[in-house]
Amino acid sequence: MFKAAIRVNKITTVAQLRGSSLHAQRHDITGKARVREGAEPGFGLAWSKAENDRDYLAAFRAHKAELKAGERKGAPIALQALCVVSPEWVEKAGDLHDPDNPHNRQLFDQAKAWAESWAGAGSVFGSRLDLDEKGGAVVDLMIAPVRASRGKPVISTNKAMGEVKALTGERNEYSALQTSWADWCRDTLDAGIVRGTRKEITRRQHLSPETYGAVMDKARESLSEAPQRLLEQLKVAELSEDATQTLSDLLTLKVEINRHKALGRDYEPPEGGERLDEVYEGQTNNPWTVINAVRHGAQRIYDTAGRLGLDIMSYWGDSYEAGRDFFPELSDRMHLAAVLAKCGNFMARAEQMVKHALNPDAPKHDLKSLWPQEAHGEVERHEINLGLVVPQQEHSITDRRGVEIELDEGNEKERDVGIAHDTGHSI
Repeated sequence: MFKAAIRVNKITTVAQLRGSSLHAQRHDITGKARVREGAEPGFGLAWSKAENDRDYLAAFRAHKAELKAGERKGAPIALQALCVVSPEWVEKAGDLHDPDNPHNRQLFDQAKAWAESWAGAGSVFGSRLDLDEKGGAVVDLMIAPVRASRGKPVISTNKAMGEVKALTGERNEYSALQTSWADWCRDTLDAGIVRGTRKEITRRQHLSPETYGAVMDKARESLSEAPQRLLEQLKVAELSEDATQTLSDLLTLKVEINRHKALGRDYEPPEGGERLDEVYEGQTNNPWTVINAVRHGAQRIYDTAGRLGLDIMSYWGDSYEAGRDFFPELSDRMHLAAVLAKCGNFMARAEQMVKHALNPDAPKHDLKSLWPQEAHGEVERHEINLGLVVPQQEHSITDRRGVEIELDEGNEKERDVGIAHDTGHSI
């Protein structure tokens, strides 16, 4: 039995299209990190409405010109859909990374056909099946459905998704897309393909496509044999005290790296003995008793990295070389940098908020003056590098280009799907 899964993100800005193009062309750090050893970057199947099959911004502009479509202010301009099937289904017909494998060809063609079956003919302006990564069996689609509004063609993702919901009878649009894709796969690819369970498909909401790709890679791998072999080796290994401590530190950080890969912007440092929202005035005369309790979990991760010679400053600038001996994969080091930045930021925030809660009449401490001072601003920088967020100075294509706007539909409100808000710990 094989499974089908899908992940959909709403694209709201030109910056996101540009970032997706850079990732598809392997020009960004995350894209480079995804390429498996020995593979040619950008190798795979690709098509778009632009001259460059991986230039989604140019393809989007060509799509709008072809359909003479406008946009609505504040509404999504496109959908990015990751159409997934079990890699074992592709491997039934040949190598997972072979572009001539008939199952790869079928998956690539049918993903586009599926999207246009509900979004409309010509609604897909870009598609690709990456064959340069460790994993496979994932088609990345760029979709901009067009619907009539006051007699004019307008991009409307919400209308198209609402129509899928009505057809499937699911309670929300995203469940409807899951069901629709699984049904299509069963009808066109293999009768043995079924809808993946909701937990297996979604994991957590608010993953960027790049982070979701890493999560899907992990889901594809066998999780039993390698850990078992490692446990057997550890049982008979004679390790010194220092070696045991190093191994313990390495595994602790590896857990946090994997958590960050899975959760993206929803990642939070491990909890301490108290929560920030439990701090109250007059609890203690010594604020550090509370501060240390609140940030104990984050401090533990920060100190663990310190014993391996790593901290926030190790990843200052755009270099992610520090820690290569411990974490050979660039992706691991990028996520570790984000973990350390978030732990450091929480530690500084904990000191700021506890001191203010215990002495509200005193001026609030400037976050930039609290240790580790370097954490301020580093969280967003690493999230941008990981593709979890786009720079805030970018504006939407509607505002930048002065496209004619229709405001007749109140249901075209953006839902935060692809990029999560960083809520952090309770304060």
